Order: sequence, then C-alpha cells, then structure tokens
Amino acid sequence: MAALSVGVTGCGLAPDAHGQAVPLSTIFGSTVPLCPWSMLDARFPDSIEKTRVDLSVWLMQLQQHPPVAQCHLFLEFISVDANIVPPGLQHNGVAPAAHARHNIGELDMNDMFDSADDDVHAHGHEGLRDDEMFGFDFNIDQDDHQQAMLQHQQQQQQQHLAPPPAPQESMRKKEKVSLDDFIMIKVIGKGSFGKVLLVKKKDSGLVYAMKVLRKENIIKRNQVEHTRTERHVLGYVRHPFIVGLNYAFQTDEKLYFVLDYCAGGELFFHLGKVQRFPEHRARFYAAEITLAIEYVHNLDIIYRDLKPENVLLDANGHIRLTDFGLSKEGIQDDFSGANSFCGTPEYLAPEILNRSGHGRAVDWWSLGALLYEMLTGLPPFYCRDRDKLFEKIRKGDLTFPKYLSPQAKDILARLLERDPTRRLGTGPDDASEIKNHPFFAEINWDALAEGHVPPPWRPTVSGALDTSQFDREFTDMPVVSPDNHSARGGIAMAARRNNFSHLNNADLFKGFTYTEESYLQDGLPSRGGGAHYHKTNL
Repeated sequence: MAALSVGVTGCGLAPDAHGQAVPLSTIFGSTVPLCPWSMLDARFPDSIEKTRVDLSVWLMQLQQHPPVAQCHLFLEFISVDANIVPPGLQHNGVAPAAHARHNIGELDMNDMFDSADDDVHAHGHEGLRDDEMFGFDFNIDQDDHQQAMLQHQQQQQQQHLAPPPAPQESMRKKEKVSLDDFIMIKVIGKGSFGKVLLVKKKDSGLVYAMKVLRKENIIKRNQVEHTRTERHVLGYVRHPFIVGLNYAFQTDEKLYFVLDYCAGGELFFHLGKVQRFPEHRARFYAAEITLAIEYVHNLDIIYRDLKPENVLLDANGHIRLTDFGLSKEGIQDDFSGANSFCGTPEYLAPEILNRSGHGRAVDWWSLGALLYEMLTGLPPFYCRDRDKLFEKIRKGDLTFPKYLSPQAKDILARLLERDPTRRLGTGPDDASEIKNHPFFAEINWDALAEGHVPPPWRPTVSGALDTSQFDREFTDMPVVSPDNHSARGGIAMAARRNNFSHLNNADLFKGFTYTEESYLQDGLPSRGGGAHYHKTNL
C-alpha cells in the first residue's frame, strides 16, 4: 500500500515523520477537498461500487489541488499497484456543462505536418501560425477498475458531462505499439508537415488514421508546445463527436498519432461538391458541433480552429471534430485568458484580430462562420485579399441570401456579433443559449447526444478500407513508409538521424507514448485536440 491512505474521518490521511496518520487538511490547509465517506456493506456490491466511484472522483479533485498534486506522497499513491484513477475521470467532466468556463496557443494543422520534400498544393482554407515538446506515447488499455467505471461514465454521458468509454480494441490489455504493428494502406491527407495515412493494425485488423509529424520541422517552426497540447488534450477527451486517440508513439525522427478513422471524409470535401447544404442538413451538423464544443468548454478548453476541414464525418454521417493543435487549456472565461494571434483567417473572431485577449466566445463566432458557409457556400466576409478580409471581419456588413429562413438569419447574426459580451453562447449558460435558439427548435438534444438521431446524409462506404469519401488529390498519392526507410537510402538516413540526435537527448519528446499511465504523468487540465489537417499555411 502506498504511503498515502484514505482515513475513516473522510478527510484523507498522510503519515508524519514518525509514520503516524495526519489529516490532509493539516498539511495542505482547509481548502483541500474532503474525501467522501460512506459505510461499506459487502452484502451490497452497489455500495462498494459507489464508494469506488466517489473515491475516484475525490482523487481527481485532489490532483486539481496544486499543493497536493505536487506532493510526492500523492504522486506515489496514484501511481503504484492498482491505484490508477480511471481515464474517464482524468478531466473536469464531472461539473455541469452549463456552469463551466475556459488560454491559447497557435498554429493550425498545416503547421503540424511534415510534407516530406515536396510542395503542398493550395487546398482549402489557409492557416495562420504564431510562433511559440512533448509527453507523447499513448496506448489505450483497460483494467478491472476501468471496467467498473463504464456504467458510471454512461450515466454521466446522458448529461453531456463525461466521455464515452475509451476505444474498444486496445482496452483488453495493456500494449505498446510501433510502426511495425501497422500496414500502410492509403494516403488520406497531406499538409506542410507530412501525411495522414489509412492504416491497419496487423494483429486485430482494425483500421485507423495515422498522422505523422517530423520532429525536425516541428522544432524549426516553433510548434513544440502546440504538438504537446494536442497530444495532452487528445489523451483525455472522450466524446462521440470528437476524433479519439488510440495510440501515440515516436521514432528518432517522427511522432505518430493513431486516431479513429472517419470513413466519411471531410465536411470541406462534401460541401465543395454540392456548394451549400440545405438548412436541415446544416442544422444537424451545427447541432452536433455545438455539443462537441460544449464538452470541451466544460473541460476548460477552447478549440479555436473550427472550419470545414476540421470536421470529419464517420461512416454513418455523424460529425467528429479533429485537429486540436490550436486548442488552449485552462480557459474558464468567455472573453479572456488567451492572447495569441492564431487560427484560420476566414474564421477568426474580431477579438483575435484586435489582439485584445479572448476566451470561449471565439468558438461560438467560428460556429457562426461555419454555419454561414454551410448555408451559403462561402464564409462570411469572404475576400481573397487577406487585409481586406480582416477589415471586413472588423467592420463589414453581414449580409444574407434571401433564401435563408428568419431563424437562420437571426442565429447567424447573434453568433457573428462582433462584441463578444453580446454574442450568443457567452455568459454562464454557454451552449445552452445556442441550443435554445429557435433555429434548433426541432433538435432533440438528448437523443442527438445519445446518437439516436439519424444523420440527414449517410456516406456511401463499401467497407472498412473504403477511401472514396476523401479527395483523390490525396488518395492517389503513393504510400511510402512514414520513416522513409527506402526513399532516402541508408547513408542519407544515418546522416539525418545523426544531425538530429540532439532531439532525443534534449528530452523534447519525453512521454509522447500514450499509455494508461499517461493520464497521471501528463497531468490534468487546469480548471481555474483526428485524421486531418489543413493543407496550406502562411
């Protein structure tokens, strides 16, 4: 048993210099969270399970308390033997979403990928980058304690508060993976830092999207912190409308995210084929996006990069947000906490352009911009000249096509309100204001969150390896090993590795591997992001 123990007084105990138990409040002050206590009765398994859940929540609360979180006794307690906090409680998803709040980094996924040695064709929206590595490796697994938490997590999901259970395949056992565990099948995305590949895991046959980052480029372009942020955020977010991280690992030169494969492709691709969506289809996508944004706001995260390229569709037609490279943790305020100039030009909120500080409200502006584009075919204030675009975002008139319904015009006008203090979705109710708008009157939010509302359009997917819903610009590219073992030759590769051997020595990527222990080693988000990336960047 670890040195820290739970006492019957319900306050938690720690040993003094003589090994005697001392209340935690004596050491850390009266603000330390009290441990819940209920009498156990072995005749009633539910009583034991409730106590187990309550204690897990308490441990999560303790880790939010800085003096405790930095105490070696606490760190020892949560990291030895069976003392592992279930992944579902490794975040702040236990507080009602309506009462949550939310800093900032910069970069979009254009800047997150290494493009081997070839140029990137302009495709999609350009991304802005503002200069600013890692605890990275990750493998999902499941032990008995996590299994016991699944029912509790499902109950929380009904309130949009907790993530769904972790991805299933690797929950059976703890395992670490490497590049040798996967078969490369198709290229499904490409950006300035590399490619995204459809891959199959050799032992299970399951397919994933593998995103590859070259360490050299990340360091040269000052994107270490952003990559760290994405890895950390993806390590604990669990939501049906957010792409999940299954594994993360690294080689001497590269980092690998192994993500859920979304066979429906990018919203950007489908919008480009039809020019604009009918109102009922745009409403459905906007509603699912709203639930995803509400969830990350509840974790004190701002997303900051909502656009069609970062919205994927799964095989059934439900949306999945991807690319959390621009997300910022620890933001509880609607209007402040973040200061970086970052994002994608067409979707930047005025407060970002004005460098006046920003918070959660920027995500609701971006929702308005995306909804406008889905309904009309172009982002609001669209202009090819960037300076003119920024001027129009700051001061231009917002116009609407005549075919839009009054409800659509009203929600767009209120989301695209330049004053963030008056924007729809700001204030203590956060997403509830948006969900209660007449535009969403026909949405059953509980049924939507549970996946019971059928999507208005379902992609035609013939099987697990079908990539027909992705741009052929990508899928026609040759598949080459992400480490270029055969492309450069042994001498060139050896020289390259020698040149950048300092990357590992500097421990920039220490901890990148994703294992269950990563939840504790990486730390939790302070309370008071798939298989896609942008194609071009500044």
